[in-house]
This record gives sequence, structure tokens and C-alpha cells, in this order.
Amino acid sequence: MRHGFGFDLRSMEIFVETLERGSQTAAARHLGVKQSSISQSLANLEEALGVILLDRHSRPLEPTAAGRFFYDRAKRLLGEARTTRRELQAGAFGQLHQVRMALVDSLATAVGQPLLEVIRRHTADYTLTTGLSHMHGHALLTRHVDIILSDDRLESYDGLERHPVLGEPFVLVLPADWDGPVDNLGWLARRLDFVRYTSQALIGQTIERHLRLNQMELPGRLHLDNTYAVLSLVAGGAGWTITTPLCLYQAGLDHLAVRVVPLPTEPLRRDLTLVARRDELGGLPARLARDSRRLLERHFVQEMRRHLPWVEPELQGL
Repeated sequence: MRHGFGFDLRSMEIFVETLERGSQTAAARHLGVKQSSISQSLANLEEALGVILLDRHSRPLEPTAAGRFFYDRAKRLLGEARTTRRELQAGAFGQLHQVRMALVDSLATAVGQPLLEVIRRHTADYTLTTGLSHMHGHALLTRHVDIILSDDRLESYDGLERHPVLGEPFVLVLPADWDGPVDNLGWLARRLDFVRYTSQALIGQTIERHLRLNQMELPGRLHLDNTYAVLSLVAGGAGWTITTPLCLYQAGLDHLAVRVVPLPTEPLRRDLTLVARRDELGGLPARLARDSRRLLERHFVQEMRRHLPWVEPELQGL
């Protein structure tokens, strides 16, 4: 079998024309081919599919039950193929048929709903997922998604376009009633547990690498896989953590009983970037990145001004 499906567009077209015109002779005349070519194509199609599609004893030809099922599907697929051909020839690429997008959780919380409004203007269908950043990168490279908004820029891979969205510092977060020193993480870890992100999360890997570079080996008792759980433990007095302003915004600064201060080590930053396969989506990736920056300025930055004004000068890309 040459085709893994057992059929292609040409064999579907021959079957549909034969059935609609009532005979192989009429189909051959309409398609401009020999009647023997029609007969051979139909025989090959039935053999490949393993079913009989036509009742050859009836005049005009009638479909079997399997033939009627295949006819309905073939009509729809041929219609879509003809529409695709017309749009390609006309250069009508402005309205995409589907866009699949993956965001880090904190961005989905901050700008997810307004971003959907932007996507809806440019596509007939869309999907949006969240989850671990390294999974997003893999999904983009394997064509399971079209756009990622992530802290993984996939720098090692060619053929991608990258649009900066937000640069932010990591910060130290403690229980609201903590009144001890905040300038020594090693000393702090001897008095309160360090609440970690799991090592599967890219943000967790970034923090752990930074601690190692600063020669800090902290006890590993608490490992959580999402920001809300991490910050809930801190707010409850169970320990302290390292996270970013956007993650704090995601968890709800209005309701968190925490104290936020600059990280008492060498600066550590996180850059969120929109990454897509180059030239596939026209100007949509650049527009989405621009709109993301505007949405963050309108919502996230205003919240920082109100709660953590010292963070605002550290925010980049907005």
C-alpha cells in the first residue's frame, strides 16, 4: 500500500464523481481520463480499505453502507481541500484556522483571558494550555503547539522567532510576621524551612542553580509543584521561599500574608519570552507579545506599584 491511509484526494475525487454521475464512463468523461483508469482506481481503493464501496450490479451505481459512509467523509475532505487551495492561491492567510498556545501558569493568570480575545480575532479555532515550561518547549519543537509564552527561550534551536515579554527579578518571600534578619539565606534556613519548587519546574531549576553558584546547600524538606501551594505554606508560617513578582501576583497579593524583600544574593532574574516557529504565523506572534506587554503594564505593574513599589524599576520589557 503506497498510502498509509489507503486513499488520497485523487482516489476520493474519482469515487465521489463516479457515484454522483452514476457510472465509471461518465466519471471518466468528466475527469478527462480513460475509463480503465477509473476502474483501476476504484478497485485499488476498495482493496486498500478492505471494504466494497459500490454495488456494481445496480444502474446507476449505488453505494454500499461502507460506500455511503466513505462518500460523506470524502465530500467533506474534498471541500476542505478545495477551500485550502483557493486560500493559498489568493494569499488569504490573515485568518488562521487554528492556533495552539501554551503559557506558564503565572502569565495565564495575569493576561490569559485578555490574550484569548486577541487570539480570537486572528483564528477560527484555538487551544490554550498551561503547565511546566520544559514541556512547553518540547511541545513547540514537536509541533504540538504553535506558540509558547515561557521562561524557556529554546536558545539552542534554530528556525524560531523570539519576542521578549517580561523581565523580572527573583525576590525573597517570608511569613508576614517574620522580624528577623533577611540578609543571610543560610542563617534563615536554620530557623525556617526553605519551601522549594520541584526540580521538574524550570523556575525550581533556576533557583537551585543560583543557590549552588552562591555555595548554598539548603535542607530539602518541602518540594511543591505550583506557586499557589508554595506561597500558601509561606503565608501559613511554614517557611520561606524564592519566587518572582509575577508569581506573587498570580497567587493574589491582596490576600497573601507575606513579607517580600530583595534577594540577598547576586541578582537573579527571569525572562519570559514568546517563542514560535519562524514565518509560520505571519505577524501574530509579534502582536501577541506586544499585547501581552500592554496587558501586563495595565494589570500586573499597577499591582506592583500598589504593593511592592520597589520592584517596578526592576521590571523590564514593559
